[in-house]
Amino acid sequence: MRIYPILLFIIVAVEGYYKFINTRYYNNATVYNIQIPLQYICYLLILYFAAAGKGLKLFLMFAVCGVVLFTLTTTIYFTPKGYSNVLSYSFCSIVIIIGIVWKFYEMLKNPLEFNFLRNPFFYMLFAFLIFNLGTLPYFTMANWLYNNRSYRHFYDLLVSVMSVLNYLLYTTYSIAFIWIILRKGSY
Repeated sequence: MRIYPILLFIIVAVEGYYKFINTRYYNNATVYNIQIPLQYICYLLILYFAAAGKGLKLFLMFAVCGVVLFTLTTTIYFTPKGYSNVLSYSFCSIVIIIGIVWKFYEMLKNPLEFNFLRNPFFYMLFAFLIFNLGTLPYFTMANWLYNNRSYRHFYDLLVSVMSVLNYLLYTTYSIAFIWIILRKGSY
């Protein structure tokens, strides 16, 4: 859980910069092409430190290396300047979905030892799983939808879905953090 503040700092720093400091229109694809893999590396490390089984830990270490190599390769050779690296996002998203499902499987192997109703980490993982499943189609088609004006209504709809999923994700994180703080105070 100590990696979450780093993750949230990365997200808030970039979003805050574009919202409050750089208010003119600017193609932010380059910054997001760096931020998104960093986010996913943080998520993979969070899962790594929460993993119990050696198989999951090994998968997550390979996944971190894979994210770095895949992102560098696709950014250099396959992503035109000013475009989002949708290949990297898709790879990162699929890897994290596999990692979360695998972690849920670990949790379900011993349900008596793991109380889902009392563990905020479960809800955080579930919210991130829903976020990734919901935004993967949008980010996979982001460049095409953005540059193809005849599908602007579909682009706007997916942006709205992504916004709702963002609110759901960060509301869940906020509640979970408060829950963790209150739980620590009750011991």
